[in-house]
Amino acid sequence: MSSPVTSPSTSSASPSDSAEIVPRAQEYHYSEPHQPPGPKQKKYKTHAGRNRFGCGGRLVCSRSHGAFVVTVFLMIATLTLYFVFDAPFLWDYSPAIPIVAAVFSITVISNFVATSFTDPGILPRVENIEIIEMDRQMGMTNGHTNDPNVQRPRFRDVIINGEHVKMKYCTTCRLYRPPRCSHCAICDNCVLMFDHHCPWVGNCIGLRNYTYFYRFVFCLSILVIYLFACAVTHMSLLAQQMPFGEVMRKTPGSVVVIVVCFLTTWSIIGLACFHTYLLCADLTTNEDLKGLYRKKHRPTPPSSNASVNPGNPTKNPFYTGCLKSFAGRLFKSRFPSVLDATGFVDHQPTIEIRVPIEHFTEKSGTNGEKSSDNTKKQPTENV
Repeated sequence: MSSPVTSPSTSSASPSDSAEIVPRAQEYHYSEPHQPPGPKQKKYKTHAGRNRFGCGGRLVCSRSHGAFVVTVFLMIATLTLYFVFDAPFLWDYSPAIPIVAAVFSITVISNFVATSFTDPGILPRVENIEIIEMDRQMGMTNGHTNDPNVQRPRFRDVIINGEHVKMKYCTTCRLYRPPRCSHCAICDNCVLMFDHHCPWVGNCIGLRNYTYFYRFVFCLSILVIYLFACAVTHMSLLAQQMPFGEVMRKTPGSVVVIVVCFLTTWSIIGLACFHTYLLCADLTTNEDLKGLYRKKHRPTPPSSNASVNPGNPTKNPFYTGCLKSFAGRLFKSRFPSVLDATGFVDHQPTIEIRVPIEHFTEKSGTNGEKSSDNTKKQPTENV
């Protein structure tokens, strides 16, 4: 059953050179939600972002997967060559050597899969009914209940540990982003505690999968050093028994492992060290690159992010100490998914904005006459 709510306008007619239609009143009619026949639709099928879902919405990843395929190929190829050429030879010296490599390999692959297919903390789009309620509350707060032209402020201020933090309005998701949340341009989603979009894992890195990402990078840095050392040791021991050219022909897989590990180890170790610093400082990559918070024991630099944090960068309101920040980010329980991709769609009520034509007036022209041609129809707009 619909319940009309009338919202009168404060506009008044005034002389003008051309006729203009001015609404005098409008009504919002809310009808009960209607469940269409057939099975219910899951939320991931109506998701507006650029993501791919699997296993009924349980797996989430980005649609851009070129670099992800390269990562998978390099890991599988390098590990296969190691366990085919190096592991059998080193097993005769000590079975622990290939066993350690196997343990690190399983750890790296499992955390890689978890990082790539876990919801990073995506915020769903705001429904129309929520937008209307938000506008109503904002109008009541600002004292403009009857003004249809009131615009949402671009920012909202919240105070966290005595520091002012800006919450920016996202025009795509139609919500005020929570602190540390940002919009990913690649996946087209607002992500809680957004760190960055990593093409090598094919997903955003955020609140719900950052722990997996750090474990993956940290263990991978150890693994590439370990594989490099094992392959060099293998070839060095063989070189004591035969010429080096014969060694390369006998174990070409070891040569490939050495080359791949040598080329990738520097960037992987650098990435692991960088994220270790971010964990100790309780920062995200996004915050560090934008320079949102000033470094401790350093003078306040000129602000380069006035649109996000006007004035000079403040101190980090989320910092609780090196050890607490490190442990809090890595060992706390995983935040529940806000996206709820496996849930079913709740059908929203239909909202009609009806503006009766008798409530329209036409501003008079120079001759002071009013037109009555538009009094034959009653326009209705469905939201």
